[in-house]
Amino acid sequence: MKHLSLLVAHPWMARGGSEATAMWTLEALQDDYEITFVTAATVDWDGLNRAYGAAVKPDRIRLLKAPALPTVDSPLRFSHLQGRYFERYCHGIAGDYDLCLSAYNPIYFGRRAMHLIGDFSFSEEMRKRLYIHGTEKFQHRESLLRKFYLAAGSFIEVKKPPLREWGDLVLANSAWSAGQLETHFGLSGAEVIYPPVILPRAPAGIARDPLGFVCLGRVVPEKELERIIRILGRVRESGCPVTLQLIGNLDDSDYSRALATSIAPHRDWITPTGFLDLEAKQSLLASQTYAIHACRIEAFGIAVAEMASMGCVPLVPDTGGAGEIVSFPELQFGDDDEAVAKILALLADPERTRYFRELLPARMEQFGPGKFIDQLRKVVLEFSGSGDAACSSN
Repeated sequence: MKHLSLLVAHPWMARGGSEATAMWTLEALQDDYEITFVTAATVDWDGLNRAYGAAVKPDRIRLLKAPALPTVDSPLRFSHLQGRYFERYCHGIAGDYDLCLSAYNPIYFGRRAMHLIGDFSFSEEMRKRLYIHGTEKFQHRESLLRKFYLAAGSFIEVKKPPLREWGDLVLANSAWSAGQLETHFGLSGAEVIYPPVILPRAPAGIARDPLGFVCLGRVVPEKELERIIRILGRVRESGCPVTLQLIGNLDDSDYSRALATSIAPHRDWITPTGFLDLEAKQSLLASQTYAIHACRIEAFGIAVAEMASMGCVPLVPDTGGAGEIVSFPELQFGDDDEAVAKILALLADPERTRYFRELLPARMEQFGPGKFIDQLRKVVLEFSGSGDAACSSN
């Protein structure tokens, strides 16, 4: 029996949570569909499999390189324009496939399709509403130049109705994301499929640094890494000499350079490790007792689940999707004062820390790749049989 053809799209494969979801999406579906994977980035299958613990078979995937604007590798990125350019390309080829699936945020294919929500960066209104650092970059500030830039994006993009009118299947990556879709997009009842998280367990009896903190994730403004440094700096001022392992790639962006400058006077207790492959990352996580995350608008937080699975006790903001992963109030914080107080309380109570370290790994099982694969296969199967996959959205 001939498999249905499936177009899976991701605008720019780099290193992050959306790329992990894309890789496990391909693994989940590669044996049941004739998959074409389209992205504007160069793809290193071996490197991506190693980074995310996936087993995508290159011989089962047809790779299609989408065109990229010449600005996409510049310091300014112009990701808004590139995203619209990529969407136009996908819209133009969608008719060649039985099914379409966007592995990262909505893409208007011009036909019924499936979309995995990763965050809300696709919406200018949501960017201004959610991203507290949204105007730090010069190109994001309100100005005539910004208006011209957005107008250029509107000129490039495919004309489309509001998301709620597409008639597509939109899959949220957390209950928080589903709530945002309903409140701000009028899209109610979005099914939640948590992203896939590699869930290794740290070796039993391993020695951990009792004052060691780790932060894992992309080095971008919305992660508020400078806030983590500020919080842990205050903990140290209180007499607890905590340390921080900062796992993430410090690139040539303005934010990375500013963060490196902030770290420089504190290299006695902050170690920026750069990007680590899966084995090195897990080895480092197994050596730390605590984890900390500061992104207040995290749609899910793959890094949080990964750190908790390795036995690190995470402290997370009380807003966003990370609270669905770490649902204990004493591990959630609002302002900096609350974060410092709760960290000091844990440091003063090793038994409570041990309780969480032993409890959390088992609770992370609900976020494992196996769960994601089973749910996604079921959803795609139901979608492909729910009607004419080739019918128009409107």
